[in-house]
Amino acid sequence: MLVWTTFASPLCVQASEPTNSPRLKVLHHAIVTDTIADAQSPCGLAVDPTDNSLVLGFQDKGDVVAGTVTHFVRSQDGGRSWSPPFARYRHPDQTVGAAVGFTQLSRDQTVAVIMEVTHTDVSVEGFKAPRKSRTVFAKFDPHTAKVTPVAVLPQPADTLVGAMPQNLITLRSGELILPAYLTPMDWEKPTPGVSYGSGLFRSRDGGMTWSPFQKIFGSHPTQSDVFYNESILFEKTDGTLVALARYDNETPARERRMGKVISHDGGQTWTNPVDSDLPAICPALCRLENGHYLMFAGALDEPIPRTCMLYHSPDGETFTKLGAPFYSRTGGKPFNTATGGSQVVLPLGDHRFVVAFYAGDRDLPGRDKTYIDSNLIEIRP
Repeated sequence: MLVWTTFASPLCVQASEPTNSPRLKVLHHAIVTDTIADAQSPCGLAVDPTDNSLVLGFQDKGDVVAGTVTHFVRSQDGGRSWSPPFARYRHPDQTVGAAVGFTQLSRDQTVAVIMEVTHTDVSVEGFKAPRKSRTVFAKFDPHTAKVTPVAVLPQPADTLVGAMPQNLITLRSGELILPAYLTPMDWEKPTPGVSYGSGLFRSRDGGMTWSPFQKIFGSHPTQSDVFYNESILFEKTDGTLVALARYDNETPARERRMGKVISHDGGQTWTNPVDSDLPAICPALCRLENGHYLMFAGALDEPIPRTCMLYHSPDGETFTKLGAPFYSRTGGKPFNTATGGSQVVLPLGDHRFVVAFYAGDRDLPGRDKTYIDSNLIEIRP
């Protein structure tokens, strides 16, 4: 039986637990798809309130290159098996790659963000050439996967927004917060006066209008060339806002710990970034009923960097590893580093969660040789 608890952010439902880390157990693992070439980037996981099935979205190309298709699949048995795609989303302009990401704010409210990226190079290597984006906030119907645009987010001309739609949250004030990062269309020709980096968009009217991009991660305290990007943001029980973002430069992977910033005034001002204890990328977060936190991210300090990893934190400040999911096609562990770049987690109740992620296998077709995997897991004290 699926359990849903209304709260101001995507929730994981779990009973109280002691301060020591809980235990992770993989109950079941299932391939979502390995027949769609280069399937990757799980971008949303939600409960369909009409029948309690699960709906998962993912793309069939990396970096939202031109022609990217978002596929939607369904599970009628709590993540133990998955249907072929029942819906797809593709932009009609062949120079545009479109990615639909979504999150469930409550059982009856699921919202989406559509990233429409216009490319100057329409090949699979197009992400290396100049590109810019348009970012659309939308309503999302889990039953049909219909996306209904509501508003276009404001952004400077000739920029690219990398949104984190699965990490969109509602603060207790009612404000919607979308973590995102802003880059120039062409790094060799940045627009003067634009503050590029990792931050957020904010809406005070349910997504009808949005503030301009607010950069919240300043310069790294010791490294001048650090660029912060993929992020999560959450509100603690005392109202403190905490944000964690990927630390992105050429430093060896194990040393790239996520940056952390804190706000005590509702996100108007933020502390200078400090290094967290997490050498990880592309985080997804659940807040547990007892105020603890569950994170799913790509760990950079594993023998195979970017291995998907679940972490636990009692306070949102210090995280410890619970363990990795089971990689279904490659004997439990990832084959290579083609993993960890996007993942999602959803509560089912009774200490159980469904997680979805992507991974590589040399035996698969395509450029990236990736597929979508899933686990049904249990996390108990």
